[in-house]
Amino acid sequence: MATVKFAREDRSIEVPDGSRLQDAIDEAGADIPFGCREGDCATCIIEVLEGVENLGPPSGNEEITLMDDELERNIRLACQCRIASGSVTIQPAEDTF
Repeated sequence: MATVKFAREDRSIEVPDGSRLQDAIDEAGADIPFGCREGDCATCIIEVLEGVENLGPPSGNEEITLMDDELERNIRLACQCRIASGSVTIQPAEDTF
């Protein structure tokens, strides 16, 4: 099982390995908004505070939508991420700007 921690809300949820972050966020009722849910609108921008290595690589939509420096700072689109295993800690990216 993988664990998604929500830094701003100080809580976490366990999900099966390979789960979509979007599904974990929905299940937890976390305060991370979604728009299109397809990686085009960038409404669901998150910062990965810990465990970025436990996520799959950025999707093509993330590479198009996000700037290179955002990807380097572990900024991702929640609707595009899958947690392979382990633990990740996330927060809405607006908290970092």
